[in-house]
Amino acid sequence: MIYSKNTIKNISESIGIPKLKDGITTAMAQDVEYRLHEIIAEAMKFMRHSKRTKLTVSDINSALRVRNVEPIYGFETGRPIKFHKATAGLEDIYYVDDEQIGLDTLLEEPLPSMPLDTVYTAHWLAIEGVQPRIQQNPIPIDEESGDAAAKKPAKIQRQDGVETIPLVKHVLSKELQLYYECITESLQSSDPVVKSTALESISIDAGIHQLVTYFVQYVAVTVKNNLHNLEVLKTTMAVARAIRRNPNLFIEPYMHQLIPSLLTCLVSKQLCENYTEDHWSLRDGAAEQISEICQQFGQTYHTLQARIARTLLRAFLDPTKALTTHYGAIVGLTKLSTNIIQVLVLPNIKTYMSLLDVEMEKDNPQLIHDGQHCRDALLNALRVLAKSYNDLEPVNLTHIQKNKLADMVGNTLAGIVYADPEGGKIMAAVAAASKETNNQSA
Repeated sequence: MIYSKNTIKNISESIGIPKLKDGITTAMAQDVEYRLHEIIAEAMKFMRHSKRTKLTVSDINSALRVRNVEPIYGFETGRPIKFHKATAGLEDIYYVDDEQIGLDTLLEEPLPSMPLDTVYTAHWLAIEGVQPRIQQNPIPIDEESGDAAAKKPAKIQRQDGVETIPLVKHVLSKELQLYYECITESLQSSDPVVKSTALESISIDAGIHQLVTYFVQYVAVTVKNNLHNLEVLKTTMAVARAIRRNPNLFIEPYMHQLIPSLLTCLVSKQLCENYTEDHWSLRDGAAEQISEICQQFGQTYHTLQARIARTLLRAFLDPTKALTTHYGAIVGLTKLSTNIIQVLVLPNIKTYMSLLDVEMEKDNPQLIHDGQHCRDALLNALRVLAKSYNDLEPVNLTHIQKNKLADMVGNTLAGIVYADPEGGKIMAAVAAASKETNNQSA
C-alpha cells in the first residue's frame, strides 16, 4: 500500500480525531490511494494533450478542476522542485528545501516600477449605424485588403468634420447584380412569356439566397409606388408567391416585411383606376398567401394568426371603411380558418348586413357593384363553414327556418341562402356554429 494507515492516523489526530480504529484507517487509506490514482491518470491525459513527457503541477490542478476539487495552491513554480529526505523514527519524511536569501541581498535589489494608473477614455463606436474613422475604432476590412480604392464605401462628411463610413456593407457579386437587374426588367415587360420565365426562375433557382432581401424590398417598394396599377400589383404578388414557394430559400426572417405588402393588396381601398376592373382576384390571391404563411409559420410564431385576424376584424367592422376593404377583410378571415369564421365573422354578419343594405340602396353603381361582391364573400364564408360540418343533415328550408336564419345573418343574406342549392347545409351549419359559440360564451 502506497498510502499507509499511520498517515491517516497522524492526519486525524492533527484535526482533533484521536484513536481512530485500524479498520477505518485501512479503508480510508485504500480510498485515498484509489483517488490519487484517479487524479494522476487524469493529469497524465492533460500532459499527453499538451505534448509533454513530464507531469507538472498545472496538470494536477487541471485534473482536480475536472473532478470538481479545489486545486492545490502554493506549488506553482517555474523551476523544478527538489525534495530532501529526513529520517524520523520508523518513517521517512520528504520535504522541499527552501532557498535561503540573505537580507542584505534582498535590500540591495532595485525597487519594482510603479504600476500605471487606470485611465478610462470614451469614444463613439458607431453614430446612427455608421462607424467614425477615428484611431480607437478598427480599420475597415476593405482598407486592409490592399484594394481599398475599388472596394472602399463612399465617405460621409458630417457637420462636425468627422468622416464616417457604413458600419455593415452587403456586397453582391457582379453575377447576382446582373441577375437581379435582368429579373426586375423582365417583370416589367409586356410580354407574358418573358414575365412568366422570370417568375419561374425566382421560384426554382437555388443560387439567389443573397437576393431574398432585395426581392422582398422590391415587393414593398413596388406595392407602395403602384397602388392603383392593377397589372403591376398582380405581378408583384406573383413575385411574393414565387419567393415563398422556392424550396431552396430560407424566407422566415423576411415574413414580417412581406406581410404588410400582402395586407395592403388585400384591404386597400382602391387598387385600380376603374372599379369594374378585376381587382377582386388580386385580393383573393393576397388572402390565399396570408393563409399559407399562417399555416407555414403558425407553429413557430403562435400569435401570427391572431394578430392578422385582429387587423382584418377591425377593417371588417369599421363602417367608415370602403366596401372594397370590407371585401378583403371578409375574404382574409375566411381563408384563415373555419374557427375564425365561426368566432369572428358569423356573430357580426347580421349587424354588417344592415349597414351593407343601407349602402346598396344608394343610387351609386360602384356601391352596388362592390356590395354585391361583399354579399358573395359572406355567402362563400358560410359555404366554407358548412363544409366543416359534413356530419350534419341538411335542414329542410321552410318559412320558419328562413326567419330563424334571418335572426342570425339578416334578412337579405337569409334570402340568398334560402335560394342557394346548398341552403339546407348552410342553415344546419350556421345553427350548429351559433349554438357552440353561445355555449362557449356562457
